[in-house]
Amino acid sequence: MFSHLARFIVVAGVIALLVAVNSQALVARSSSDDVQKQINDLLDQYTKALLDKDSAALDRIWADDLSFINLRGELLSKQNRMDNIKTGATAFKSIELTDKKVRVYGEAAVATCKVVLEAQYSGQEGSGPYRVTTVWARPKGSWQMVAVQMTRIE
Repeated sequence: MFSHLARFIVVAGVIALLVAVNSQALVARSSSDDVQKQINDLLDQYTKALLDKDSAALDRIWADDLSFINLRGELLSKQNRMDNIKTGATAFKSIELTDKKVRVYGEAAVATCKVVLEAQYSGQEGSGPYRVTTVWARPKGSWQMVAVQMTRIE
């Protein structure tokens, strides 16, 4: 039979294990909250960079292997997007983001939002309401947008 000391040691071990598991869950939740804030901040920076035609900020935000599916279903690369921004073929008069949601999956995150644009894409009219999905990863250690999908809301 267990002595009182042995029972105490077992109970203390179980309590320590429960505290450790709960601490890990809290750290994971806290990390997820931190990532959600970082991605939301990056979405705000992204919006400002598009409006300001800030190619240096866009270069930092977009991953080198960015896949952008525009409102016409065309697949563009980071270089295509940069060229369009620099030449003015893609330009924004206003961007309004609402209904932002960020979900974190370890080293990746997915953000969805509703966007109302006054803009042109690749030289063609692109104003209107859209649902946009962005995918984020850390290919170089900091969060970057790796994919974008736009769908017009009719």
